[in-house]
Amino acid sequence: MNSAACSLLRDPHKVSFHEFDGDPVRQYFFYQPATAPLGAPLVVSIHGIARNAAAHIYRLVDEAHRLGYCVLAPLFEKAKYGQYQQLIDARSGVRSDLALIDMIDRVSRASGADGERLLLLGYSGGAQFAHRFVMAYPRRVASAVLAAAGWYTMPDSAMAYPLGVDTSAMATELRLDADAYLRVPMHVLVGDLDTARDGSLRRSDLIDSSQGRTRIARARTWVSAMSAAAAARDLPSLVDAGLLRSVGHSFTESVEKSELAKLAFEHFVRDAAPGPRV
Repeated sequence: MNSAACSLLRDPHKVSFHEFDGDPVRQYFFYQPATAPLGAPLVVSIHGIARNAAAHIYRLVDEAHRLGYCVLAPLFEKAKYGQYQQLIDARSGVRSDLALIDMIDRVSRASGADGERLLLLGYSGGAQFAHRFVMAYPRRVASAVLAAAGWYTMPDSAMAYPLGVDTSAMATELRLDADAYLRVPMHVLVGDLDTARDGSLRRSDLIDSSQGRTRIARARTWVSAMSAAAAARDLPSLVDAGLLRSVGHSFTESVEKSELAKLAFEHFVRDAAPGPRV
């Protein structure tokens, strides 16, 4: 065990950075408050293409400390992970999903946090990763908050992944089971001023025509499609949508102005509570 891993056990009340060999390397920030009990819930916060993993974890520590939750913020460096948002980089074949699972297993073994029922938060490109991770690993996620995703994987088996859920042409074991992922509560949030078609927004005729031209329109399209998919299987819809007031496309503003961290943890507490969900 290297010195970074040792510090994880020795200094559980501070944010720490960890790097482990892998193909490619695994890098992440971790926070374990002194208030965290054995088996504490584990929040996994996924950054966007700004790769601001440190900003994610430091914006969440107050709520995590208050509730006794642990927080993991992976760092998917561009040179190593490329299109991490899609779980599998189409050009390199690098699997960001498997890298994250390895990170989760490492911190849960070292800290005692619950790595089996994750609480997932993603912003922008991180929200793209997060909803696809739920679709691929629904039994490992108790709740997901998806903020300001640029576009979505639609619950359409006639469309190839990542636009739809058909993975049959992929040389991988990745399979997306609607009967399972539709049972995971997912909460979609977008800034009410997040309407710009800027350089960070994926633009294509297909996505524009099928999902909408802005992040708000695309969020509404996806939530509607997920609700319809649940209804077709006689399942209750566990996907909802809301607006973050007075913010555009900014993680910092979403936390400071619209209390994204507080909203996310409120969802996590509700969704992870025992008993039936309505």
